[in-house]
Amino acid sequence: MHNTIKEENQVSPSFLFFLVHSTQIGVGILGFQRYIIKGAGYEAWISIFLAAISVCILLAMVFNILIRENSDIVDIHRLYFGKYLGGALTLAASAYYFIFALTIYRTYVEILQIWMFPQLETWIVSLVYLPIIYYTVSGGFRVVTGIAFFGVMLPLPLVLALIYPLKYGHLNNLFPLFDHTIWEFLISTKMMTFENLGFESVLFFYPFIKNGATSQKWGQLGILFSAFLYLCTALVSFAYFSQGQLMHTIWPTLTMAKIIEIPFLQRFEYILIALWLLVVLPTIAVSVWCTIRGFSKTFNKPPTVFLILVLIALLGFSIFFDDRETIDQLNTRLSMTGFYFIYGYIPFLFLYSLIRAKIKQKKAQKEEREPTLS
Repeated sequence: MHNTIKEENQVSPSFLFFLVHSTQIGVGILGFQRYIIKGAGYEAWISIFLAAISVCILLAMVFNILIRENSDIVDIHRLYFGKYLGGALTLAASAYYFIFALTIYRTYVEILQIWMFPQLETWIVSLVYLPIIYYTVSGGFRVVTGIAFFGVMLPLPLVLALIYPLKYGHLNNLFPLFDHTIWEFLISTKMMTFENLGFESVLFFYPFIKNGATSQKWGQLGILFSAFLYLCTALVSFAYFSQGQLMHTIWPTLTMAKIIEIPFLQRFEYILIALWLLVVLPTIAVSVWCTIRGFSKTFNKPPTVFLILVLIALLGFSIFFDDRETIDQLNTRLSMTGFYFIYGYIPFLFLYSLIRAKIKQKKAQKEEREPTLS
């Protein structure tokens, strides 16, 4: 296969850092702490390392497949499994990215409703956000990448705000070390699945990266930087909250932000939530872009049609998921689906690709020898 994307529509390899990192840091970092302590307790920060290592290995598998075929997942599915089964698998992957976009979108709308606009109806808050997604995605992949860049760079100073809650923290909460079983660490590692999702979107946009084969290191750095931010946030949260408090605090990161005092600003968490629009937007934009890319290539129709349909579906489903329990279930289902996709389907595709390449190689060698034998 050959990469057919024009160079003016491609982005530099280094931008993969921003694309991977921005899709992993969405709403997850605002509330992941209460989930990961269910396994290894305060030692769950070790599981952040384990999860990051596993995701780095998975990204290496993804690149092995993409470099071998030099195309995206849509064409690879068609090549490996034929027109109909391959098309069905692409549609399933596109549906997964739609659920990904919906989960991040609806969770952020919920944060806005709970923390800033409790009186506003869901559809009003949702409707305000949709034009921003439309203009971002309709601008093409380069615009989506630009939003990912700003989504990483602009909120970075907010990381320094994590220093403030440490004044009230108890570092002895983090000890003793290695006081849990391997199984408990694995439970916490699995709980990090939701936070690590997003890197696999490279399966769709790989052809849009110039010299894509050289970009893997940037993707790996993006994963490691995400892990670093999650680690810092987890350590500060574990020092600040008791385990009992964490279990019953839905948004620990925002709760910590409430105590930050600035002379000219009383509610720092409002600034954090408002700026978080820039952090969440790349995740949604990349997921929506992957969704419409899969549908438009499968059905050979203009992407604009699918973009409008996807945005209408986002609005409709966001109204359907109207309380904390259903939104939490949506997050849990995405985490479970994502777990099977990245830890099940990606290794399967990798092994299938390897076996297929070996068979092709042996067949080619046999054909080369046959004339000499005759």
